[in-house]
Amino acid sequence: MRTGKIKIGDKEYLGCFSTRVLANVEDYTGMSFETGLKDILEKKSIKEIIWFVSQLINAGDRYAKMEGIDNPGTLDEDEIYDIVGVDDYEDVFGSIGDIVKAGTKPEIELKPTKNAKATQGK
Repeated sequence: MRTGKIKIGDKEYLGCFSTRVLANVEDYTGMSFETGLKDILEKKSIKEIIWFVSQLINAGDRYAKMEGIDNPGTLDEDEIYDIVGVDDYEDVFGSIGDIVKAGTKPEIELKPTKNAKATQGK
């Protein structure tokens, strides 16, 4: 799962680039998720980017709850408008790129199977 932190105010929210976010991009833009996402990110409209940040944070909170990760909760668009100032744009909007691009390099996480016996090599 592509995740990362988005610092807003004095809190760090987990952002998650999930399938739900992609489906919401399609609904919001009326385009395929690839075209819609590209449009949002390239147009650099504050309204659309704030909407997208809200989607990432809300998906991050869902993911955090499923995985038992401590997270400060969700933020809707109005809350983001009221908390994020012009001086915060670089950090907040930079986080978007980090989350969207995270996972483009394959990372394999191996979890030991239950009741598996460990063996030592020679």
